[in-house]
Amino acid sequence: MSTKHNICETADITAYIDGELESDQHAALEEHIKQCARCASEMQAQRIFMRELDSALAGPFDLSVPPNFAQVVAVRAKSDMIGVRDRSEHKRALRFCIVLGLAAFALLGVASSKAVIVNVRSVAGKVFGVVGLFGRTSFDAAAGFTVISRVVSRGLIPDSRLAGLAGLFLILAIAVLSLLISRYHRTRAIE
Repeated sequence: MSTKHNICETADITAYIDGELESDQHAALEEHIKQCARCASEMQAQRIFMRELDSALAGPFDLSVPPNFAQVVAVRAKSDMIGVRDRSEHKRALRFCIVLGLAAFALLGVASSKAVIVNVRSVAGKVFGVVGLFGRTSFDAAAGFTVISRVVSRGLIPDSRLAGLAGLFLILAIAVLSLLISRYHRTRAIE
């Protein structure tokens, strides 16, 4: 055999027996078979198989088929299909499909639940962090405003209950005034 081919290739042996090899390949295979016991035994086995196949196909076929062969096959096919055509068989198959579908859905849910839970925890942590930041900032601003207002009110107004009430009204008036000014500017921007 040539160096291009695999040395022990059974397809070349089959092509050799069928007479399909070119002359150079034919000579190379004959030379290889003289040296390779494995290929020689494979060639012998294939030749024996071909002889047996030829002798089996050479004789007349004596296969007797009953005259009602088609009817017998049809009756057997109908009797084999009785269980499939039954309404209870369809219901049972539907139940099996539903159970298998639910099992697959559950398995997919278990597999993906870890990823979903991790993502939900991550998002929830970030949302709670932002809400906590705004809450803490608002609390600190209110506490600072309270401290500043007490300091300012003690310096300007003497300690009395009426002075504290006046300071509260002053703060409320400033808040309402700033709210009215912002609404005025919003309505002007819309128009």
